[in-house]
Amino acid sequence: MKRIAALVLAMSFVSFAAAQNVNFDQGVDIGKIVDSLNHNDYGYNLPDARYMGHSWYTRDCAGFTFGPSDTDIKSAKVRLRSVEYVEECYTTYTPGPNGEQIPHEHCYERPGQTWRRNAQILIKARKLYPWEREDMEVCLEGPWMRLYIDAGAYKYSVDKKGYYDVLYELTPERKIPMMPDKGGLVLAQFRYDPQTKKYIFKVNDKWAEEYAGEKVMIKVELYKDGFWFFDSYKGKKEKTFEAARSYDMSFTEDELVKKDVNVEEDADFKAMTFKGTKKYFVKWGFKRIGKISKDKYVKKGKTEMISH
Repeated sequence: MKRIAALVLAMSFVSFAAAQNVNFDQGVDIGKIVDSLNHNDYGYNLPDARYMGHSWYTRDCAGFTFGPSDTDIKSAKVRLRSVEYVEECYTTYTPGPNGEQIPHEHCYERPGQTWRRNAQILIKARKLYPWEREDMEVCLEGPWMRLYIDAGAYKYSVDKKGYYDVLYELTPERKIPMMPDKGGLVLAQFRYDPQTKKYIFKVNDKWAEEYAGEKVMIKVELYKDGFWFFDSYKGKKEKTFEAARSYDMSFTEDELVKKDVNVEEDADFKAMTFKGTKKYFVKWGFKRIGKISKDKYVKKGKTEMISH
């Protein structure tokens, strides 16, 4: 029996040492490890329970946002914690109708190991445009710590240093286009000229110098304010410009491109909106065209109403 007990203790010691990354080439306090094996942080005392092999880990994450910088930039250090939850089961018995014992299995979860790590991010010097922001996240789940780049302006090579104090060192390799600044284009004017019978639409560009040599496409959709919620669609116009400080568009209703709709449906729709006021508004948006930003269409919403 003593030999069996010694063998069980030895196996427990090896398993614990592996879980704690004990270095056997250095001095090891066996008494301290045995004491840890016998110590129960949570005060549980559940005899005759058996481990079912099911466990999961809590996930602890910290988010980081980085803006432009001409030098290396380092985040604050964060502390992450993850707890293992282990499923264990035990069996009880109740007498059956014929005197036999009927088993009943009961399962519960208990906390297991706890992992604690520090995390920090260092990004080597790189160029970002004034409106660009990079979003990153470091997560600890059990013994595994991972870095996630949710929105990055570069393809990075990542060097992970340390174990309890982890430093992710990111070196930029190539630029990746990001979304353009939604607030980069601002409505300057929307009005109706009764003499020319044209709508005048003007937009200012906050980042004209940064986008020099590239293009921008602006789309406008004209609506007539309708009866209740039924606004009448009049058509759309798109125009592509060289990047500049401002962009001007003018158009009549006849110059607009109409939607492809069924004639009968269109007639019914017009009938519903016939009683609408003579107020008009524009829904508009833009798309950058070039290498600096992604060519995704950006919705800007709608203008104030004008009358004519």
